Formats: sequence, structure tokens, C-alpha cells
Amino acid sequence: MLGASAWAAVVTIVVTVVAARSIEASAYTHFLVYWSVLFGCFQILTGLQNEAVRAVSVATSTADGQSERPLARVLAMTLILAGGVAVVVMALAPWWGHRLGVGVVVVLVSAVAVVAYGCHLTLGGILAGRRQWGTMAALSAAEPTVRIVLIIAVAFLAPSLTSLQLAAALPALTWLLFVLVVPRGRSAALARADIHLKPLLANGAWAMLAAAASAVLVNGFPAIVQAALGGNTPDMASLLLGVQLTRAPLMMPLAAFQGVAIAGFVASRGGRLQALVKPFAAVVGLSALLAVAAALLGPWIMRLLYGAQYVLSRPVLGGLTFAAASIALLTLAGSATIAIGEHKAFLAGWLVGAAATVGLLFALPLAGAGRVIAAVLVGPLVGVVVHLLAIRRHDHQSDPTHEQITQR
Repeated sequence: MLGASAWAAVVTIVVTVVAARSIEASAYTHFLVYWSVLFGCFQILTGLQNEAVRAVSVATSTADGQSERPLARVLAMTLILAGGVAVVVMALAPWWGHRLGVGVVVVLVSAVAVVAYGCHLTLGGILAGRRQWGTMAALSAAEPTVRIVLIIAVAFLAPSLTSLQLAAALPALTWLLFVLVVPRGRSAALARADIHLKPLLANGAWAMLAAAASAVLVNGFPAIVQAALGGNTPDMASLLLGVQLTRAPLMMPLAAFQGVAIAGFVASRGGRLQALVKPFAAVVGLSALLAVAAALLGPWIMRLLYGAQYVLSRPVLGGLTFAAASIALLTLAGSATIAIGEHKAFLAGWLVGAAATVGLLFALPLAGAGRVIAAVLVGPLVGVVVHLLAIRRHDHQSDPTHEQITQR
């Protein structure tokens, strides 16, 4: 899993480098914002992966197959809910497509990619719920591998904004090949949940709403930054690139391990608050180290990879990198919250964190980069508090002493 997540991070960086070297700065800004919107939609669908992990983990651990009618296929949840997201993508296409210079073909491919990536994530969630980590890692690595091959191919053969956009979206279909070739992939595609379809859809919808809020803070955030600060200049492209690059070293491995974290929290029989202490400390410590490294090496790396026109200062790179710790903490707290079945609290934490971040981004009286750093550092922590309160309440209610007092 660590290797797969590291590979995905490398692919993201290579894609941004190849695109920057292939098209002009104004088109590159459009590409970065399209990438933000596309992967923002993809991130909304991570809610389906989270629910798939929970549903399959519980179904596997209980081994209670007694039911009047068959339990729901997990993939059915995805086809219905991801299909709804794809409809929204197409319905809003006249607005977002015009702004990003996206044609009809890219809109249609993007909608198909949304459904396909939802299936990709759900398949990964099922494999995580079954603790088939090697197969999950192979699936996680296959999709970005196809993406980097396509991106490099179009950059050499037909470099244009449209071709790069299509190359970014089409690899979402990789899961179909995986199901055809890998036996465990075929088995996972037929997996059943621990509940029937109606409650499964409800849980998936709650998880997707929370993931939509997380999309605002992670993959979709560059688009929000451009809306808040305005501009379509090389300076804006540099800031959007910096936002994307500085969170990748921490967030991409954490996103890949989220299924592992949820499965671990489901299996944990102790207090979840106590279980979060070490991961929280590790995230903060790692963020500090990464921030120092970004401040020291970041400008040189950006100049080397992207060219002199895409370079940010040392304080900005260090600040953006450390600020990503807040989103990582919110992700970890959310994993523990959904593991205990607190879907509404999970949603509330992400909504509050996203609203606080966006509100600060638009309201703070600071210069562009400073405003982004402050908003990302402070806003998600409000959502962390919401999650921790829900976990504390659950731990208290699950305490044997509390149960004895309640019974008396």
C-alpha cells in the first residue's frame, strides 16, 4: 500500500511537470483547474469506498448470512450514487465547461470517468474490507500507471489542453480490465454488504456528502482558490501548483491508507480517542519535517521541474506544506468516526471544516498566499473538534461502567 500510494504521488507530480512543459501558461492554469474539478468529483466518490470498507468489514467479521432476502451487492450502491453524480456533472457542464474551455467530448468522457472511478474506489474498499491488501495495492497502482502512460503519449504526439484533459480522465476505466484479469477482482465485484440496498444507499449518500466537503478542502481546493483570489496569470498557476504539490506528500499516502485506517478502527475494541493519539502525533511531526524540506528545497525543485515562471518563495512553500497537517488530522478523525457508524457526525465534521476553510479564504484580510495558508491551517481544525466530540460520546456510551450505570 505504501508503494502504491508513493507511486500515485509520483504520477501526480510527473503529470503536472509534463503538462507544464507541453502547453502555455494560460492553458496550464485551465488544466490545473480541470484537474482540480475532476479529482474533486473523484474525491466525492471516496465516500463510497469508505462505506464499502465498513460494510464488507462488518459482513466478514459477523459471518451472519441469515436473511429473508439477499443482502445488497456493494457495487450496486456505487452504480446508483455515482451515476447521480455523473448526471450532475453533465447538467452543470454549460457552466463549468465554458469556464475551463472544455468541449462536449471532454464533458461526456468526464461523466463516464466519474462512474468508472466510483467503481474503482468501491472495488478497492471491498478489497480493504476483506484485508486483501496486496490486491488493493495492485489496483491502486494500476490506475495512475495508465494515466501517466497516456499523459506522456499525448504530450509527445498531440499536445493540447483537450488531449491532456482526456488523458487525465480516461484511466478511470482501468478497474474494468482489473476485474477481467484478476480473480480476486472478479470476486470483489460481486461482494455483498452487511445490510440491504436501501440502508446501504443511505449510508453511502451520507459518506459521499462528507466526501464532497473533503473534496472542497483537498482536490477541489485549487478551483476554490482561483475563485477567491481571481486571476489567470503565471502567478496564479504557480500558487495553484504549490497548493497541489505541498499537500501531495502527506495526503496521497493518507488517502490510500484510509481504508486500512477504517478497517483498523472497526476492529479496535478500545477507545478510539486513545487510538488516535499516535497517528495525530505522527502527522504533526511528519508535517513539520516536510515543511522544513519544502522551504529548503522547494523553490529549487519547482524551478528545475517546471521552469522559472512557476516558483514560490520558501515561506510560502513551507507554510502550505505544514498547513496540510490540519486536513490530514481531519481525515484521520473522520476515519475513526465512520468506523463507529457515526455517519451524521462524520458529515458534520467535514461540512464544518470545509465551511470554515472557505469562509476564511474569502474573508481574511491577508495577501493571496498568506490567506490560503491561514485558511487551510485553521479551518479544518474546527471539523476535527466535531469528530472528536462524537468519538468521545461514543467511547463514553460504550464504556462498561457507563452501561452498568445506565441499566441501574
